[in-house]
Amino acid sequence: MAAPVPTHLSNPFFLEPAAIDLARGRVEVLITDFRAGAWAPTPLESRVAELLLASTTGDGMLTARRVRAALWEGDLAMTYENDGRFAQLLADLVPVLDEPELTSIDIVDAAGELVAAIATTGSAALAA
Repeated sequence: MAAPVPTHLSNPFFLEPAAIDLARGRVEVLITDFRAGAWAPTPLESRVAELLLASTTGDGMLTARRVRAALWEGDLAMTYENDGRFAQLLADLVPVLDEPELTSIDIVDAAGELVAAIATTGSAALAA
């Protein structure tokens, strides 16, 4: 027997899986460049990462609301620093986090690790 065809979708404008691929690609490339030393966060990016990390203290979860707040804190300036790579990564995470159908734990975990590493970099620079 064939699987039933859904007659009603919770979101008729379901975001295509391209959003997942885009976010995954940005996270992977930025992590690779960060680890290789080809990309280093600016003080503003580190501060935004610190704020985003602090917002997850209660439950450890990156959410679309928290990412949007971090982007707001970074303001327009963050889109120009370092070619806006960190800002673009955060912006690409929002649709993935907004739609439960798109949320991919591996992307969210990798992004969370990157945010923590960037925040730690900023804290280490201040301590030095």
